[in-house]
Amino acid sequence: MPSFKKLQDQLKWVDLIFEVRDARVPISSAHPQTTKIFGNKPRILVMAKEDLADPVRLKNWANELSKTFSLVVPVDLKTMGGRNKLIDQAVRLTKDKQDARIKKGLLPRPIRACVVGMPNVGKSSLINWIIGKKKAHTGNKPGITKGPQWVRVHPQLELLDTPGILPITALSKDVTSKLAMLNLVPDSHYDIEETAEESIQTLHSNYPNMLEKAYGEAFANGAGNLTALATIRSCLTSGSRPDTYRAAGILLNDLRAGRLGRIILDCPLAGSKHHG
Repeated sequence: MPSFKKLQDQLKWVDLIFEVRDARVPISSAHPQTTKIFGNKPRILVMAKEDLADPVRLKNWANELSKTFSLVVPVDLKTMGGRNKLIDQAVRLTKDKQDARIKKGLLPRPIRACVVGMPNVGKSSLINWIIGKKKAHTGNKPGITKGPQWVRVHPQLELLDTPGILPITALSKDVTSKLAMLNLVPDSHYDIEETAEESIQTLHSNYPNMLEKAYGEAFANGAGNLTALATIRSCLTSGSRPDTYRAAGILLNDLRAGRLGRIILDCPLAGSKHHG
């Protein structure tokens, strides 16, 4: 995992930061030391996987987070919609910096931006999305320059072609649990059955009817568990007992793929409503 020093060395080259979070956990997928890391550099918050997030709660969170960020942009990185608008907004955000360079008698140059975020939130996908095509990853091979590699995405904007990975520090159990539910931490860091059971409880609390709609009456009114799901899906061991491990995999895959419905797992803000 990259160190803070390596990330800070990267950031000294940039004028603008695209910080990526998973829209389904807009607070839990943030690094706890972002202010310390980024200082006063202008930041655009990109809320990836918009298509999987609860639209009502997402709008509320975007409004709230816009008090902290220069710009908040929910995106679906599987489509190209909004790409040019985001680039134009990034250029406008850095106009003052360009004007200051010219005032000092310096030649204008493209603004330099980078993409940062916690592991697995969609940083590489955002880079490819902004560039407009899938790009080969650079690596530590002979003949490849090891310094910052910039890609011109607009006459006035260059993008660092390597995502800045925010190293994970100590996270609370609640945050780690939410990240595990959405596959945002390595599977070696959590127990799949425990995480699936926690997902059931979290969904019952946040979206009371969602599991009943997906799996039937066994999950009505806060009931249901992995044993019930294993029975419903005919997941049985060789001894004809419910295979709760397989059931856990089914539940987590359904949750992560959006087959249960659009969700946000962080506590809803005032004005949000239950859906599902």
